[in-house]
Amino acid sequence: MYRKESLISRYGFMIIDILSLTLAYFLAGVVRFKQATFFFEGELSVYIFTISVMTCIAANYGLRLYYNIFDRGAYKEFVVAVKSTISISAVLFTCLFLLKLGEIYSRLHTVYFMIWYLLIFYIGHQVGKYYIKRHYKKKNSQKQIMLVTTSDRVEGVLKRFNDGSKHNWYFTIFGIAILDEDRKGEEVAGIPVIAGREDMLEEVKSRTVDAVFISTPYGEISVENIQKILHDFQSMGMEIHFDIPALELNITDKTVENLGVFKVVTYSSRLWEPGQVFLKRCMDIVGGLIGSIITLVIGIFVGIAIKLDSPGPLIFAQERVGKNGRRFKMYKFRSMYIDAEERKKELLEKNEMSGAIFKMEDDPRITRVGRFIRKHSIDEMPQFFNVLKGDMSLVGTRPPLMSEVENYRADQKRRLSVTPGMTGMWQCSGRSNILDFDEIVKMDLEYIDKWSIWLDIELLLKTIVVCIKGEGAK
Repeated sequence: MYRKESLISRYGFMIIDILSLTLAYFLAGVVRFKQATFFFEGELSVYIFTISVMTCIAANYGLRLYYNIFDRGAYKEFVVAVKSTISISAVLFTCLFLLKLGEIYSRLHTVYFMIWYLLIFYIGHQVGKYYIKRHYKKKNSQKQIMLVTTSDRVEGVLKRFNDGSKHNWYFTIFGIAILDEDRKGEEVAGIPVIAGREDMLEEVKSRTVDAVFISTPYGEISVENIQKILHDFQSMGMEIHFDIPALELNITDKTVENLGVFKVVTYSSRLWEPGQVFLKRCMDIVGGLIGSIITLVIGIFVGIAIKLDSPGPLIFAQERVGKNGRRFKMYKFRSMYIDAEERKKELLEKNEMSGAIFKMEDDPRITRVGRFIRKHSIDEMPQFFNVLKGDMSLVGTRPPLMSEVENYRADQKRRLSVTPGMTGMWQCSGRSNILDFDEIVKMDLEYIDKWSIWLDIELLLKTIVVCIKGEGAK
């Protein structure tokens, strides 16, 4: 997308959202307090409104709500409005609770505020998209682009443009220049061929042209010729878009970025937005800090029970494999006897798992206290310190042992491509009731492919229910 249109998508709609918040806050005051001056009264009101604006901007960027705005239909736009509203509501009610402001600030006003915001946000976005698209559909407003390509490629390029027409609201292909044949005067998909290699610069000088899009196949046009074409257009002050052939390869997600001094095309099984990754880490820090404090308090009682039940340390530290093969020490409350690792060799034949993980019913290495804290996942609580350190995340894939990784197939190693988590899809789906390692891998890969902040929140809520019920634990 052009820089100008990108700015419209992000900052233009950010202004719409702030105006939506302002109008919603004002209307909520009118409905709740029957007066039109509520917005301007009291420092607390200003603080609440300021927090709302800051949360709106941070959440909408972090959750990528400003991306692909013009590609969203009415239903998807409503879903986005709900996500934005939930984000702001969660922060506001958390602030009111933690700062104990619920008694002096109307919570009902906040409810009205969020209802109005949801409606105005949705209407504002729909109206904004309508008028922006309408503006750019005018001939003088749309960007005029000349396509420079070859005969065997031109139809395929135009077909891709037509197939993605919903993305083309801000520009139009007005003409074509064919590099390898003289086809001037012909039409391709209703667009005239206006030039060849020799006269395309003259055509640009005599026409309204905002940019040139160059798409050439592998090997048919030499690097020297492409460089000369690029230089010629650049010398005219033209903006040039060059179709990178490597981007056409149908290999998972890809992006263009810098690798040192090199401009490279990066392929990955899943490319995550930096904003969402940042939000995930923020959630890990907050959750890890709260969890660590709770662990220290609960650890007093758990520690006494563990020490009275069996000799040995309170904390069990075990080397695990983290993101992309990094090793780290994972902490747990000790739930087994101190000779558990030695005894494991004797029990391997009783392994109930198919694959690289060892699990068995009524494992004799587990202590009496260990069975209780395992059932309710209390033994996992010291991992909040791993989350704070960054070795783990609140939600992710299960961190394996090195001995398990050594038995992985090539496709199974992909589960190591993300930071391991305290919980994940596997833990929320019956935990130890799942006896097929391939099924665990399948759920981990599904998590990687579908990941979003909302999925993490959903899995955290499910985990709480599973831990309280003690479902599927061994």
